[in-house]
Amino acid sequence: MVCALIVVLVGIPGNLITILAYFKYDQLHSPTNLLICSQSIGDLFTCLTGPIFVVLNYTEIGQALASSNKYLCLAGLGMVLTSLQSSIINIMALGTERFIAVYFSLNYYNWVTDRNVKIAVVAIWTVVISINCLPVFGWNVWQPGTPCMSVNVYPQIFFQVLFIIPSMGCLLVCALGNSAIAFMAIRRQRAIAAAVMAPNSNQSTEEANIKSGNEFKVTKMLLLVVGCFYASWLPWITLNSIFFSLPSSWKKNGVPKGVLVAYEYSKTVLAANTLFNPFIYGWRNKLFRDAYYKLLGIRRSEGEP
Repeated sequence: MVCALIVVLVGIPGNLITILAYFKYDQLHSPTNLLICSQSIGDLFTCLTGPIFVVLNYTEIGQALASSNKYLCLAGLGMVLTSLQSSIINIMALGTERFIAVYFSLNYYNWVTDRNVKIAVVAIWTVVISINCLPVFGWNVWQPGTPCMSVNVYPQIFFQVLFIIPSMGCLLVCALGNSAIAFMAIRRQRAIAAAVMAPNSNQSTEEANIKSGNEFKVTKMLLLVVGCFYASWLPWITLNSIFFSLPSSWKKNGVPKGVLVAYEYSKTVLAANTLFNPFIYGWRNKLFRDAYYKLLGIRRSEGEP
């Protein structure tokens, strides 16, 4: 409980400042940064709803309330899963945007427009909220006295078909897409380096290489974001899948204590993903870094990159 609360509370400032930076500074208004902002909103929502889940499941008062108040349990659990599912789909949207930028660069500015990305963001949140409202409107197996956990409150078909399987599908699509992006990005970076070293390279070629190099930096930043996301999410998704289809020996003798401990701490690891992204944006993206400094009132030396 303490670990989870520390993680989610520490994650609030970083994600809040990322969202404020996007809305306050016009230089950050781009389709890519809109997707980053949507991801940060999901992470902030996780940080804000996480303490509700922790209190309802890891304190005596919260357990008593959740086990006797059906809609309190369903609302608290629904908000947490809404925030988590939005993070997965937003990560896939970021990966799709980078895939188009790398493999369909000639059509990128026709396809990835402000209008299209805004429609995509609205669609993502509409679908996620609609799915996670279904248990509140009746699709649940809540019983008085049961712990307010997804395995106890949600029907197996709902949680597996509408949450676990789509989440794993998104992660698989992201894995394949980002592997292809990384492969192409490395090839292009090598081509840029060779062109820069060429003795007869002209000014237009150099400008194109600089623009391509900037795109490569954005791609590397988002690949790092996706990598941290995978490291945080896979343990929790894997263990949840196991719990919904327990081995016969576990059904007979109970789940091993080590697995239960790993499952509990996988939730904290999952929540820790909300901490990483603001630091990555500030480290790898100059525009976000400048915006962070301005919002925090930090003066930078002239020679600082």
